[in-house]
Amino acid sequence: MNGKNFVVVALRGAGKTTWIKALLNKWRGRKDYILDYYYEYLKYKNYFTDKPDKEKFLDCIDTEASHKQASCNILFEEATFYLRNIGITDGRIIRQLTGAHHTCNINIFVFHSLLAVPSDIMRLIDFWVIFQTDAQEKNKVLKHFEGYPKIIEKYLDVQKKTHGTSFNRDKKTYPDERSKKFFHYHRVHAR
Repeated sequence: MNGKNFVVVALRGAGKTTWIKALLNKWRGRKDYILDYYYEYLKYKNYFTDKPDKEKFLDCIDTEASHKQASCNILFEEATFYLRNIGITDGRIIRQLTGAHHTCNINIFVFHSLLAVPSDIMRLIDFWVIFQTDAQEKNKVLKHFEGYPKIIEKYLDVQKKTHGTSFNRDKKTYPDERSKKFFHYHRVHAR
C-alpha cells in the first residue's frame, strides 16, 4: 500500500479510538509506532518503547520509520495538545507527511478540534475523518476552512446529524434512539 496521511477529529467519546483501532487491525503485519499518552493501544505491538514523549517519539520515527518502503503505521494520538495550530510544524513531522509516498507509511493524527489542525499540514492530508466536534466553534471552523469546501460540507453534515445527541461513556448507553443512531456518526473526506 502507498503511504497515506489521515487526520481524525472528534470530541472525547465520539468514536475516534474505536475507528482507529479498526484501521490498525486492517493493516496488521506492519510495524506500529504509537505515541500513546493514555495507554489505549496496549494490545498492539508498539515499536516506540519509551514513555510517551513527543520529542523521543519524533526522534524514533525519524530514525526507524523514515526510510524507503518502511511501511509502518504511525499514530500521533492526542495531537491536540502538542501539535495544535501554533505556527510552523516540526520538520520531522513534515518529513513523515511529505515522504509518505516513498516510505509507504500510514500517518494518523488525532485531534479534538478541526481548529487544532496546523494549517501548514492541511494540504498534505489525504483523508479527513470528521466526527462530532464542539458546535461552539462552528463560525471559526467555517472561516478557517473556507478554501476547503468538501471538508466544510462533511463537517456541517456531521454537526447537523449529531446535534443534541449524547453517550454515557461510563455506562456505555445512549439516552435515546437518535443518539444511538447518530452520536458516533462521522464522514470521511478523501483528497
